[in-house]
Amino acid sequence: MWQSLIETLDAESREGLEAIMTSRYVPKGQTLFLEGDRGEALHVIVSGHVIVERVTLQGDLVAVAIRGPNELMGEQALISDERRGATARAVTDLTTKVLGRREFDNARLEHPMLNDLLVRMLDARVREAGDLLLEARHHPAELRVRRRLSELREMFGDDIPLTQAILASLAGTTRPTTNASLQDLVASGVVELRRGGIKVIDGDRLADEV
Repeated sequence: MWQSLIETLDAESREGLEAIMTSRYVPKGQTLFLEGDRGEALHVIVSGHVIVERVTLQGDLVAVAIRGPNELMGEQALISDERRGATARAVTDLTTKVLGRREFDNARLEHPMLNDLLVRMLDARVREAGDLLLEARHHPAELRVRRRLSELREMFGDDIPLTQAILASLAGTTRPTTNASLQDLVASGVVELRRGGIKVIDGDRLADEV
């Protein structure tokens, strides 16, 4: 995603933009930013993964997405000039490149093509949310659990460092339903449940399940 943005710039502009970005390391479990914070920078994930979480009306913290390398974090608050709409937390050790608000605004002024690409990127995020909503209404919870598990395997490999509670949130279902679906996969020899994570034993069979 980030590469597709900066590749629209000429080599000199691209190098200049990357030169003003700073590097940030965030240990596993620590937050990149909090819901309600003022957006002062965007982050490009270099390595590691981030969980995006939101607070519900009931005060519960739920996972809504996982982001990985080459993806942007926090750009929406800069574009809209509003508070952060979600919390971003490192689920593995994380390294990002950081671009401050002023530098981001200057880059958009100097390179209007960036605005077109940002609009396309935001449109893709809206479409993604719409697809998930449609899926939640018309597909059984067990299928959604297997799909999220398959997608997470593509991100993390066979060792997925996420709890069943997080998987349940991502699938839009309850913890008991998620556990029941996972137990079926355990019985079939597809996955193993481990403390704080899930290990995929048979990725081919998991792919067949979705």
